[in-house]
Amino acid sequence: MERGDFQGGQLAKATVQLLADYLDMTSDEAQFMRDEHASVVQALPDYPLGAFSGRGITILAGGKYSEIAATTLGMTRLLGSRLPVEIWMIDRVEAQEGWCDEMAAQGGMVCRFVSDYIQDMSAFSHHYQLKIAVIMFSSFAEVLYLDADSMPVVNPDPIFESPAYVDTGAILWPDYWQATESPYTPYITGQNGTKATLVPDIQTVDSGQMLWNKAKHWKSLCLSAYYNYFGPKYWYTLLTQGGPGWGDKDTFPTALRALKAKWTMIPHRLETQRYDDGTGRGMGSGMAMMQADPADDTKFRPLFLHSNFIKCSVRRLMCDLCIEDPSALSAEQRTKGQEVTFKGSVSNRNSNIWKQLNFGIRLFATKDKDGLNNMGRLDTEIDMWRVMERVGCTGVFSEDGICRRTRGFLDKTFGLVASWEGGAERKCS
Repeated sequence: MERGDFQGGQLAKATVQLLADYLDMTSDEAQFMRDEHASVVQALPDYPLGAFSGRGITILAGGKYSEIAATTLGMTRLLGSRLPVEIWMIDRVEAQEGWCDEMAAQGGMVCRFVSDYIQDMSAFSHHYQLKIAVIMFSSFAEVLYLDADSMPVVNPDPIFESPAYVDTGAILWPDYWQATESPYTPYITGQNGTKATLVPDIQTVDSGQMLWNKAKHWKSLCLSAYYNYFGPKYWYTLLTQGGPGWGDKDTFPTALRALKAKWTMIPHRLETQRYDDGTGRGMGSGMAMMQADPADDTKFRPLFLHSNFIKCSVRRLMCDLCIEDPSALSAEQRTKGQEVTFKGSVSNRNSNIWKQLNFGIRLFATKDKDGLNNMGRLDTEIDMWRVMERVGCTGVFSEDGICRRTRGFLDKTFGLVASWEGGAERKCS
């Protein structure tokens, strides 16, 4: 049973008909998948008592995603979170030299590796498949999962006390579009006794942030693991049929619905964080998705900023010409000893934010197209740049040019330079 009454848009009739006939699947094939699914559900294990404990944040990083995760982790601590954090990567090759020690020195953060639990990673051909693994392998009994690019804009710790979570033990957030899953999906997963005549009218989810109580939803997580293990070959296509969102995201609500579990879909539409046009108003297609705090069913209050387009990595934004870290290279590139370079947005005139970075214009619009404030009293961008200044000026991701350009942007745009080394901030005169 799904808690919440999210009202999404309607698919066009022509699209509905196209999706209804998209997959070439016979009734015998659908029956076979239904029987296999029923066998899996029957064999789902009970929650392993004593295997997990406490609450914490689990984040999936590794390679270039670690640069993005550094911003998210910095925001988490800057905003006052005291929850322990597990930073997950595929293996130690994905870890930048010294970064895990740097995180551990900040207290309450530890690196963990999927390869310590799954020795044969050959079946994991897509990064999407790892999300469910890090949630289940995490030591926490109650998990706030975050993508590397989904940062909190206020302290996320109280989310575990929100009425929706206490009531259901699982919270998911909406994505932009309606589901395009096959009408066979409810039949295969045992929700219906026959193939649906139309594409189910349900909302997709943005799995960049999820909240799970494992004890309440262990079987749902195990079923989602089944969907993800066979995701690239079967389930991702069954759930999208060529539509947007191919990957892990809708395996989670599908598992919950298949088991008739009680869970919460945030009732608020997500809001789009757009580029600043130089006057504070939003323009363009958007930079990120703002997701609501579950503590308030009646009013949208931002809790997470999921940077699905512009990634908040100080190296990707402020590097002139950088050498790619070996941890971000492919196995073939590492074997050949290739040196890969990239330009940050500040040096790439084709970037949508080149002008902002070079002329001291905020990235995030503080008003919507009608001139209304879209972030309440929050100023997330200043907090984000304070964190990125620290990342770019100290530690494993630091570099003199990046540090200088980041401090210059802080000065020109906000009249603020954050001197983290000295533990003080000053307004620039």
